[in-house]
Amino acid sequence: MVNPILSIIIISYNTSKITIDCLKSIFQDKGLKEIPFEIIIVDNNSKDDSLKKIKEFKNSLKIGNWTLKIIANKFNGGFGKANNQGLKIAKGNYILLLNSDTLILHSAISQSLNWLCSHPEASICTAQLLNKDKTIQASGGFFPNLLNVKTWCLNLDDLPLINKIIKPLHPHTPTFYTHDNFYLKDHQQDWVTGAFMLIRASALKQTNGFDENYFMYGEEVELSYRIKKNNPNSQTWYLIGPQIIHLGGASATNKMDPILNEYLGILAFFKKHKTRSQYKLVKFLIKINALSRSVIYFIRGKFGTASIYLKTCSKI
Repeated sequence: MVNPILSIIIISYNTSKITIDCLKSIFQDKGLKEIPFEIIIVDNNSKDDSLKKIKEFKNSLKIGNWTLKIIANKFNGGFGKANNQGLKIAKGNYILLLNSDTLILHSAISQSLNWLCSHPEASICTAQLLNKDKTIQASGGFFPNLLNVKTWCLNLDDLPLINKIIKPLHPHTPTFYTHDNFYLKDHQQDWVTGAFMLIRASALKQTNGFDENYFMYGEEVELSYRIKKNNPNSQTWYLIGPQIIHLGGASATNKMDPILNEYLGILAFFKKHKTRSQYKLVKFLIKINALSRSVIYFIRGKFGTASIYLKTCSKI
């Protein structure tokens, strides 16, 4: 096989069936039949039968213009570290970071690749993420700064017009009461979710990949920031033509992980890229956010969620 144009990197962790479903959906993308590509699966020491099932799936495939490589780790080093392992052996000119809990619809991969190939001004693009029921799921937003983190932590970004004045860290989906159309059209934004992140390999090489101090959540924000900092003219695009389903949270070990790690990801970003005074202020604001959410969920009778936010506040 000739060198691949596209390298697809998937991190696997105790998601045997979901990972196989993801792989099957990739091979349903008819546009990939004309494109040499490779799939690199990095398994983070799964305790289920993931490795066995992946190898069985590989052996069941017909010979084609693809290769499937497996890296079996003996420990779970996190999302960023595992992706960097895949990047070290990736040969494609374009890299697709794809979560194992995704399903490719129609020709989302080849469609996104064709778009990025024909738009040299862009370094990154993503597909429209959908929930299992096909409603639109949020994907990315704008880089953290004191203003949008403050409005997010104080829940001011839920008010009408605020997100039009202050570029939000997390834009709202159309189902939110303000009926924002942010995710209903192609547009530029600062960062996209790592569930489906198509990047030029050259941009990744210039930044040396992910910061491995991030275990999970927030690493794609930091990576996008460094790519933009390295090349201020580069663009990141959200596209509504290609679509995928993102189940979400399949690899989380408990319900507190996503909440705590999102907070920690923002703090890590400020610690690395902003001033010490800004870091301290954001840490204070995040504690207020976690505590206020705990109170709100307690009042609503959702004691389990209230407890999670209270415990999260104590860990920050």
